[in-house]
Amino acid sequence: MSGLKKLFPEKIDLNRLIFKIGEVSKMMDVSTRQLRYWEQKGYITSIRDDKSRSRVFNMENLNKVTLIKHYLDKGFTLTAANETASENIAKMRYLRRFMMNAFEDVETIDGQPVVNLGYFNEEKTSILYASVDENDEIKYRVVDIKKEG
Repeated sequence: MSGLKKLFPEKIDLNRLIFKIGEVSKMMDVSTRQLRYWEQKGYITSIRDDKSRSRVFNMENLNKVTLIKHYLDKGFTLTAANETASENIAKMRYLRRFMMNAFEDVETIDGQPVVNLGYFNEEKTSILYASVDENDEIKYRVVDIKKEG
């Protein structure tokens, strides 16, 4: 393991970040009453703070609140907003897992930064790089590894 990847812990548990119900309410412009109702329906889950017994929410639930609110604002019913949010949370979990495993480093090729996404083939003879150009378009490049010997 080299480069930036070694600077990141193997598992970063974002769910250790917690937010009080009032903070979530203000950040997401959702009333505390709505949040309690969504929790009662089983759409979000709070963690009870041992000290004050107040509701706190982890990062995944904060994301879920954000998505539910987004879909409600688009005209979805609460049930449909929750279902769609749940599907997107599952996709985000997978994307995070993918990126934690795929990302190797940020390197420079031809004077430009590129993201090393690891081996491109099973034989481990090529590496896949990705970059973002000045128009915000993603460019991919496969580079053969020179065998030392």
